[in-house]
Amino acid sequence: MGTDRKDRQTAATIAPGEGPLICPLHLSDLAQLHFGTIASILEQQKRSHPSYAEHIALLAQRLEQIQRYQAVLESVGDTYAAATKTGFIIRARPEVAMLSDAMRQAQSLLGELMLNPASAMKLAEGHKPQAGEFDDF
Repeated sequence: MGTDRKDRQTAATIAPGEGPLICPLHLSDLAQLHFGTIASILEQQKRSHPSYAEHIALLAQRLEQIQRYQAVLESVGDTYAAATKTGFIIRARPEVAMLSDAMRQAQSLLGELMLNPASAMKLAEGHKPQAGEFDDF
């Protein structure tokens, strides 16, 4: 029927790799904690592979940056007053844009690693639409 193909019905999986995911040394302590959490989730789902280490490290760094930018914005606010010739102007703090960028990239990386709710539903067993009486339409 239409574009319904068997290769599109199930999520492609890669066989788990030999050996553990090794955290890169350049990550900070907080990013290493994030790395460990993400790696354990992938291992529990039997989807971990040593070649994912750098990708997971990118996500861990972004999650750390999100926490840092949020902490700054909570303590100093979202705006600041900049002096001009005629007085001052209210501007958004640079951390607002950096937080937005970090969140966007983290969301993208979560999707690529299939760690978001939509991907989880695709991976869930038995998540296939039931045949119904209106399938012919």
